[in-house]
Amino acid sequence: MARSVAVARFLAAVPPAVAASFNDAQLAAIDLHFGMRFRAAHLIDWRRRFGFARWRVYAVVLVGRDRHAA
Repeated sequence: MARSVAVARFLAAVPPAVAASFNDAQLAAIDLHFGMRFRAAHLIDWRRRFGFARWRVYAVVLVGRDRHAA
C-alpha cells in the first residue's frame, strides 16, 4: 500500500514497534482521518483567532462551489 504524507508523518511520530503493528485497514483509516484536516481550495477562505480576556476563540468563513452529490 502506498502511504500518504500524512500517514508517513504519523508513523514517524510513534514508536517503531507501534508503527509496525498497524495493518492496511488501520492505516487507511488513519489516512482518512488526517486527510480530512487538509484545506480544500475555496473562493474565500478566511480564518482568524481572537483573544477576549481569558478566552480564545476562532472564526472561519468558507465560500466555494458545493461539490457534494444532491
